[in-house]
Amino acid sequence: MSPQQANYSEQSTELRIKRKKRWDDEGVAATVGTIMSLLVFLTFMGIFTNQFLPVWMSDNESTHMAGAIGQFTTLKSSVDISISNYADSLVAPTPVSVPITLSSAGVPVFAAPTAGIITLMPESIGAIPTFNISYVYYTSTGHIGILDRSNDGTTGGALELYCPNRYYVEQKLIYENGAVILNQTDGEVVLAGPQFLVKNTGTFDSPHIVIMMTQLAVQGNDRTLGGTGSKIVNADLLFAASAAYDNPNGEFLNFTIRTAHGTAWENWFNKTLNGTQGITYGHDYTINHRHVTFSDNLKNYYEVYVSIKHVFAFDHTHADVKLSIGDLVL
Repeated sequence: MSPQQANYSEQSTELRIKRKKRWDDEGVAATVGTIMSLLVFLTFMGIFTNQFLPVWMSDNESTHMAGAIGQFTTLKSSVDISISNYADSLVAPTPVSVPITLSSAGVPVFAAPTAGIITLMPESIGAIPTFNISYVYYTSTGHIGILDRSNDGTTGGALELYCPNRYYVEQKLIYENGAVILNQTDGEVVLAGPQFLVKNTGTFDSPHIVIMMTQLAVQGNDRTLGGTGSKIVNADLLFAASAAYDNPNGEFLNFTIRTAHGTAWENWFNKTLNGTQGITYGHDYTINHRHVTFSDNLKNYYEVYVSIKHVFAFDHTHADVKLSIGDLVL
């Protein structure tokens, strides 16, 4: 039997009709679904990085600043207590160690911690800040003496933490002459003042002002450390001595402060003095400050002048504290 032959009509061109290919609907649906899933994921990722991440990091940086303020005030109060307990004591002062956190927490994968910089600027000739006192008094023998920068009337040095926050406001914390100062772009304020007390034992018309104050000098070695984590700040009280100065005629007590934070000091002195009963601005004290340019043109410095009238007694304490910065080993 001969092989079967295909039958064609007379008009046939002897060409077979090819079937049209069909699309795979399941493959198209899978591709579209993947693209839509990616779009949804990227949308939520954009919302997270643009909305939630800045808020999260701002909260982290704000929390860090609150903690750092607590650490600086703890350092200040511990040193103040050590100075107060040192007078006429045969016991060596207690060393003070306070951890200072340099950085805020980050967000894993999305944002690194915000690093900080801590700087120790010890007291030295010509360095800033400085705090100078001038007061004329009478000795027990009736002679006139002057407390000023030539003896125990001058101190200087500071400890500074700079936090260049990326989401929260940039801030600096400064420990200067026994005070803790907060500085930021829109202003500055003394958070915790030095050991200072002023009182009027007379009347408004005839003031008899008595002042007690501790001047604190920061000693040590110049050092700057940056990064994340925490550093330990050690404070050792080297010296503290108190003396009572009297002037039966009532004399001017003058403060001259050279600092980068003149506004903070001016506001603090004005608030403290004006808040004392029987003491008013202009009548009993004056305050002014001016911008000055020293050898370091990269910073703005100020000289703040505080002049208090009718000071009959001035109880003065001079203290030297050695600060050092080290790594915190856990």
